[in-house]
Amino acid sequence: MADTISLAVWDVPMPVVAGESFSIKVGAKSASSRRIEVRDGNGAVIASATLGEAAWPQTEGLYWTALELPAPEQIGVARYSVRCDGAETWFSVVAAAKPDCKLTVQVTERDAKTALGDVEIRIGPFHARTDKDGRAELLVCRGTYQLRLWRNAHIAQPQPIAIDGDGRVELTMVHVPEEHPDARWVR
Repeated sequence: MADTISLAVWDVPMPVVAGESFSIKVGAKSASSRRIEVRDGNGAVIASATLGEAAWPQTEGLYWTALELPAPEQIGVARYSVRCDGAETWFSVVAAAKPDCKLTVQVTERDAKTALGDVEIRIGPFHARTDKDGRAELLVCRGTYQLRLWRNAHIAQPQPIAIDGDGRVELTMVHVPEEHPDARWVR
C-alpha cells in the first residue's frame, strides 16, 4: 500500500511586509517522507527543509519544521505551494507596505460596558485579536480603511477609519441573543 501524505501549513502571518522575509511552520503526516519544498507562484523552489525528528505535540505523527521565506517584492496577494513526495498543498499571503503606525483598539460590550476579549479586528490586510481586557494593538500603514470587528454572539457595523499616525480607538459591540440568525459566524 502506498504511503499517504497529509500536509499542513500554519502560523502564516497576515500580512507580510513586501520585500522582507517571514516564517511559517510546515508539517507532513507520513511514514517515510521527510523532505519539504516551498515554491513561489512561478514554481521556483524558494525554501526546502528536512522535517524534524519529533512530531508536533498532541498529534499522531505530524512531523514539522519552521521555514523562513522571502515575501513578494510587490504589494498584493501571492500564492505558494508546499510539496512532499508528490503530495501538494498551497497557501496565500498578502504582501503590504511596512507598517508605520500603531493603533491601539479597546472593545467593550455596549450595554454591559464590559471588556470583550477574543474579538477579531481587521483593518485592510492588518488584523489582531483582543486580549481578555478587550485590548489589541495593530501595526498598520497610513491610509483609509474599513475597520471590521467579529465575535460570536456580537455585532458591530464596519466603519471607516483614517490612519495618519499612532492612535487609539474605543469601540463597542452589541450582544445578539443566540437565537438571532446573525449571532453565530463561521471562520
